[in-house]
Amino acid sequence: MTTADHRPDSHPGLAFDRAKIAELVADSERRMTAIADAQQRMAELTVSTRSRDRSLSVGLGAGGVLTELTFHTTAYRDMAPAQLSKLVLDTVTAARAEYAEHVSELMAPVRAGAALPYEQIMAGTFDVSAFLREGHVGLADQGDQA
Repeated sequence: MTTADHRPDSHPGLAFDRAKIAELVADSERRMTAIADAQQRMAELTVSTRSRDRSLSVGLGAGGVLTELTFHTTAYRDMAPAQLSKLVLDTVTAARAEYAEHVSELMAPVRAGAALPYEQIMAGTFDVSAFLREGHVGLADQGDQA
């Protein structure tokens, strides 16, 4: 048997649902415009979040990179190191949560009706081989509801 003769569907562990693969190809082609738009918007995405006490602003740029840390008062000078650390970390955490919310909104058109389960992919729990073997149509809809 030559390499050309060996087809993945001839091996039981590699038997993929061809209809599912065709669906994935068609789905990816439909999403190219939405993906390009989301990428452009994410490249331009910035977030500025102010601390609860209004004494600190944290700015995040493309990719969620910290780009700004601005103290609006001199109150930080009188803070204990642990208190100042908490202020900075809490404000950065709030900024990252806001950034993630914006990214989720930007990705909504890409995820809508997707054949691939976005939440599982982002969580690192998606098994592409199992997905292709199972041939579940609408698995993403089931995964997004879980």
